[in-house]
Amino acid sequence: MKQLQIAEYGSASVLHVNEVPVPAPGPGEVLVRVLAAGVNFADVLRRRNTYFMPTPLPYVLGAEVVGEVAATGEGVTAPPFEAGSLILAILPYGGGYTEYAVAPAVYCVPLLPHIDPAAATALFVQGSTAHLILHETLGGDLAGKTILVHAASGGVGSLLVQLARLAGARVIAAASSEKKLDVARRLGAEICINYSQPGWTEALIAANGGEKVDIILEMAGGELYTQSFACLKTFGKMVVYGAASGEKGYIHSEHFVDESHCLIGFNLAHTIQHKTAQWQASLGAMIGLLAEGKIQVETGSRYSLSDAAKAHQDLENRITTGKIVLIP
Repeated sequence: MKQLQIAEYGSASVLHVNEVPVPAPGPGEVLVRVLAAGVNFADVLRRRNTYFMPTPLPYVLGAEVVGEVAATGEGVTAPPFEAGSLILAILPYGGGYTEYAVAPAVYCVPLLPHIDPAAATALFVQGSTAHLILHETLGGDLAGKTILVHAASGGVGSLLVQLARLAGARVIAAASSEKKLDVARRLGAEICINYSQPGWTEALIAANGGEKVDIILEMAGGELYTQSFACLKTFGKMVVYGAASGEKGYIHSEHFVDESHCLIGFNLAHTIQHKTAQWQASLGAMIGLLAEGKIQVETGSRYSLSDAAKAHQDLENRITTGKIVLIP
């Protein structure tokens, strides 16, 4: 079978497809024939060796796959793991960029057969992140609030737009191009702002009737993070859940004192580790919303396994929209 490994850290050029034997599931494990493997920015950070956790070498990237049960190890029963059934497999130690993946059964979630495998890859990282930010970090009391979603056409951002609207919020979407804003507009954003343009914060306030926003959901870091405070209301909240630009955003005490702003951090890995029940509930909620058709996952960024390097390059160059998936 084909499997993509990294044997060294570096640029996307270190991604190489190798031929390896199909693995056998051990006790408590499931062998999955991969139909779609998710690509996340954490994979880029692992490839660069800048992830907050160490990445051993050689390493197979990929934290989630969706596929069919091919075989089961000792102690794994059917149901729910019948051969051929569709599952989401979460891979805490990587291993998703492959044609067949082995996953612990405790990290495998059965899915209804009508769910699109590519869409379902967004449920673990992007789906859990978006749902937990809105319903745990912010408490879910969003009715009547105005929320600014940065990177609103991205994997997390496109889900945040939809979930915020379902929660009764008014959504302002921000992105770096008109093409990306068209995605956010189609998903229900009421106002769309191109934050690559000078004076974008003033344009946002003007488009919002002269009002600043209640909540900002930010994951770019650097200059965009700093500029965003200019359109946050007194007593407003900003949730920071990433720094895709690679640049740090600095905390200045005047934001807290002069405007009574609240700055909140979010890291999915910490939530899974320390608030497991809340994460499981959010993942279950996202599976239900997708199965019921109440949310949609943007999956236009699809690549073959051999094109994983291009997928990484496109992600780093910020030209993708929605969930990025590899189709073996």
